[in-house]
Amino acid sequence: MPTLLRLDEAARDLHAVLTDASLGGCVPRSGEYESLVVSDSLAPEDVHKAVREAVRRAREDNTVLVLALLGHGFTTPQQTELHFMVADSSTGSPISAVDVSRLLAVAADESGVEGVIALIDTCYSAGGMPDAGRIAGGVRSGQTRLSVLTAAAADQPARGMRLTRALVAILREGLTGAGVKVRVDALLTGGLRKRIVGQAVGRFEYDNDPFAQEDLWLARNVCFAPGATGGAVGRVGRQALEQAVTMWQADKSLPTPLTRSVLEELQDFVRQPEASDTGDRDWHGRVTQLISALLVCVRTVPLLESALASVMSTDLLREARRLAGLPPDAEGPELLRDLVEYAAVRAPRGDEHPLRASARFVGALAHLSGSDTVAEELREWAVGHGVIAEFNDAMTGFERKRRQDGLRLVVSLAGALTEWPEEVDAWLVGTGERLPPYERFPCGTADRTGTGRAIGAALTWARALLTAPQRLANVDVAVPAHLLASWRPEEARIDRRLLGVHHDVVVRWSGRMDPDEGNSEMNDAARKALSRMTDCSAAPVEWIGASVLGDRQVLEQELLTGRYDTVVGLDHHPDDLQDTLEQLLPYAPIILWPGHGSTPDRNWMRQLVRRHWLGLPQDLAPAYRKRWAREHGGCVACLGDVRSVWHDESWLEFCRPFEQRVVTGPEEEL
Repeated sequence: MPTLLRLDEAARDLHAVLTDASLGGCVPRSGEYESLVVSDSLAPEDVHKAVREAVRRAREDNTVLVLALLGHGFTTPQQTELHFMVADSSTGSPISAVDVSRLLAVAADESGVEGVIALIDTCYSAGGMPDAGRIAGGVRSGQTRLSVLTAAAADQPARGMRLTRALVAILREGLTGAGVKVRVDALLTGGLRKRIVGQAVGRFEYDNDPFAQEDLWLARNVCFAPGATGGAVGRVGRQALEQAVTMWQADKSLPTPLTRSVLEELQDFVRQPEASDTGDRDWHGRVTQLISALLVCVRTVPLLESALASVMSTDLLREARRLAGLPPDAEGPELLRDLVEYAAVRAPRGDEHPLRASARFVGALAHLSGSDTVAEELREWAVGHGVIAEFNDAMTGFERKRRQDGLRLVVSLAGALTEWPEEVDAWLVGTGERLPPYERFPCGTADRTGTGRAIGAALTWARALLTAPQRLANVDVAVPAHLLASWRPEEARIDRRLLGVHHDVVVRWSGRMDPDEGNSEMNDAARKALSRMTDCSAAPVEWIGASVLGDRQVLEQELLTGRYDTVVGLDHHPDDLQDTLEQLLPYAPIILWPGHGSTPDRNWMRQLVRRHWLGLPQDLAPAYRKRWAREHGGCVACLGDVRSVWHDESWLEFCRPFEQRVVTGPEEEL
């Protein structure tokens, strides 16, 4: 094959765009097989090794793999399968080249890989599209995602690296109408076809992952301006209104952009008698309701931006979403607008005021602002919209929840050095006292039963210190590593019930309370690591498989260099769980693992954590209760099967006095 004069330049330009943090957002990779492989001496095995390394990294990071194949390709007579050519490849020898279809199918079938985007710029590149049946019959049973962009038809040559050059130009300039992200979809394909003459640019999409939280995106859209296409209405409101209008009268469509004046004109139109007499009457009512709700949103967003100007942040908005009970799906690229619109158009139920969810969200923002002035300003909003009772109910409930969440019984089993403790220590935190009340309780017998009796005595002691209407709902149990591996504290029997039936139990590691000279540094490192993940909407988990645990020396070296310092997830239940925990606990403040040895596959744990991350660890306690009550619908594995040891910033603050404790030496006691 002739030399491709523009290959090197095209490959480097594409790599630069894809690894640009403001565009493609891919992480560049160094090493023997780095993320850009340009060479005139490659063998097929070099391509396979480079792809295997990329797949391994994508699996460990639980993220999307972008794979681009640029160069020569060929198909054999009477066949359409594409073979990617390397140094010594010959069109007469398929084994001397790389089977592209199989390469992509295997990459997409790897558990832990969130999806694969493939860009193929070769002759006959449409022949590289994999067989969907091969993917569906893989180890993931087809539960994966794959998007493929090709430069030419299966019987057509490709010239001058046109696909790559056009794609780089679009990603650098932006794609009008694409929104926040550029995806391998009809819009991108259409844009490429306008720029490329003489080649049939093609696209293949496969999506059968029910756990995916967002579409596969190739790059951020540099020409996207919030509000440019949606006017005063965001994606949530426009989507809901478009659906309702279509169901009301199929021949009608919404104008772009949807400004406040357009909404007011639509409201006048749908209120006319002739409008209500045409189309589906029920959907006419829904359209009327949605327009009214969106006009409220249009007025509410700027009010909130002004009232909360001094405290508005991504963290504040996300915390308000959680407090108001809106799901993670409510978050979008225009966070405030999307949350306001979701509360107004998606959250309401038929038996309540249509703005009740909105009142709860606005109330959550008022509560979290910590400002009486802001609260009064937003209370006026509630009065103006006829939801003052709902607003005040929400504010009262949030304040009660704040006081209740701050009240915790801490029970420590730190004395259980080898088996069970002979006594447990207890502190009642959140009473307002400078030093939390403390008491020690004997177990009677150093076993599971005796430990349950001591925890029960601690609960009785703590409740006696409370006054109405205070109620103890939260219990932190600090446990040594050997008990973490074999015991579930929420299942401790307290009198006639399990501890977790009426209490939300969070499991901690007692080692962070030890008066050890290294604990101050260990806990300070954890505080820094936790602060880095506060704005993570996706699960910032580093997953560890059996291959990593198989070499403990390499793992220890990675721990020493800060590799696993925030959230570690075990995708399986190790036989030596105690040893594993003892190695990881001094480094990672949060560790997750399957609660039993039998799991559907190695990917289920990652999927569960990804889906429920924003609700952890709070959602674990109710999940355990559902497991006990058999309310999980017969599922093979659910959130109730996830175990954790969780050290958040509030726990690390509780541990701070232990870091400063002075331990009396034996000679001083004499």
